[in-house]
Amino acid sequence: MRQGQITKLLLFASFLCTVLIFWNFFDGDTDKVGRMAFNVTGISSSVTGKSTLKNADKVPNSPSLTLNVTGFQCIKNEMVLKKAVDTKVLLFYRFPDFYDLKNMLGFKMFDNCDKKCEVTTDEKRFNEADVVVFYSHMYTVDRTPPQKVPGQKWVFFTVETHLYSENAHFGEPRWWNKFDWTMSYRYDSEFWHGYVRMRPRVTPLSEDVMERQRKNWKQKFANKTKLVAWFVSHCPTDSLREKYVEQLSKHIPVDIYGKCGTLKCEDRKECLKLLDNDYKFYLSFENSLCVDYVTEKLLNVLELNTLVPVVRGGANYDSLFPPNSVINVKDFPSPEKLAQYLKELASNEEEYIKKLQWVWQYEVLGPNLPFCHLCQALHAVGPISCVYENVYHWWSHNTCRKPQDV
Repeated sequence: MRQGQITKLLLFASFLCTVLIFWNFFDGDTDKVGRMAFNVTGISSSVTGKSTLKNADKVPNSPSLTLNVTGFQCIKNEMVLKKAVDTKVLLFYRFPDFYDLKNMLGFKMFDNCDKKCEVTTDEKRFNEADVVVFYSHMYTVDRTPPQKVPGQKWVFFTVETHLYSENAHFGEPRWWNKFDWTMSYRYDSEFWHGYVRMRPRVTPLSEDVMERQRKNWKQKFANKTKLVAWFVSHCPTDSLREKYVEQLSKHIPVDIYGKCGTLKCEDRKECLKLLDNDYKFYLSFENSLCVDYVTEKLLNVLELNTLVPVVRGGANYDSLFPPNSVINVKDFPSPEKLAQYLKELASNEEEYIKKLQWVWQYEVLGPNLPFCHLCQALHAVGPISCVYENVYHWWSHNTCRKPQDV
C-alpha cells in the first residue's frame, strides 16, 4: 500500500474515533439540526428552545422563561448530583431583613406547590442545602466564594442594575463556573423576580363596579389642581433623568419631592395620598436605562390608579404593560413635545380617564419570590449541569444604554 493511501486511512480512522467519542460524551443529546439540546432542570431545551418550567409559582402572566445558553458551560457529570430526597432545602444566603424571610421559613411557603421544599436562612445548613440563593447587592461581608457542595445549585439573585449594586467582584475568576441559575428582573433569567407584574383579570368587573370607578375618576379629575410630581432621592444618575426633568420643567410645572428637590414628603402613606388627591401625572423615571428594569416607583402609581404614570427606562413598556396605561417618554421627540401633550391631556377629561381604564381588564401585582418555581426546578434537575462561566458578564455586558434624549 502506498504511503499516501496509508495516510488517508489513518486520517479517516482518527475522524471516526473523534465522532464516536463526541457521540458517546453527549449521549445523543442533539436535536435534528445538530444543535446541542441541554437537559436543564429535566427539560429538553435547545439553544432556541423555551423552558416549560413556567408559572410554577401560581402567578399567571409571569414572563415565560427562556434558557439562554450564551455564556454557559455545560458539564455532563452524573456523579455530582445530590442524593434524591422528597424535600429539598432552599437556603437564602445573607438576605437583608427587609425581605422578611423570617415569616417564610420552613415548609408553609410550599403548601400550594406541587413539590416539597423547605426555606432556611441558616448558614450552618449550607452543605445540606440543595440550592443556595445569593443576595448579590453590596455583597461585601466575604467576597471569597464558599465551598460549593457537589450537586448543589447556586442562584445569582439581583433586583438592581449592575451600575448601582457594587458587586463587580462576582466577575472575578474565583466566582466563575459557580452559578447555575439567575433570579432577577430580566426576562431571560431562569427565575423571574421583578417589581411589577401585570395579568389579565380572571373574573371580569361588573358594570356597577366600573361605573363607580368612572364616577370616582371624574371627581378626582375635577379636584386635582396640580400637574406633575416626582419623588426622587438619588440625584446624579446614569440615565440622566435629572437632566431630562430639568428640560421638561421649562415647559410644564414639575413638583420635585425628596433630596433632589425643594419639596418634602417623608411619610409613604401621606405621599401616596398627596398624589391621589392633587396630581394628574407622576414621573416614573429609572436611574438606569437597562434591559427589563422597572422598579416600585411605577408599581405604586399603578396601584393607586387615579393618576397617569410617565415612564422613562430601558424596558419594553409596550410589551410589559396594558395598552394605554403609561405615557412613554420615548414616544416624544423632545421634553417640550411631551409637556405639550401632558397639558392637552390634563384638560381633556375623557381622554385622561381612558388612561386609567386598563384596570378593567388587568390587575397589577407586586414582587413575589418564585418559591414554587424554584422548588419544582430542584425536583426536576437532570444529569447535565449548566453553569454560567461568568455570571457578572451575563448580567452587565451590553445590558444598559446611555441616554440619547438629553
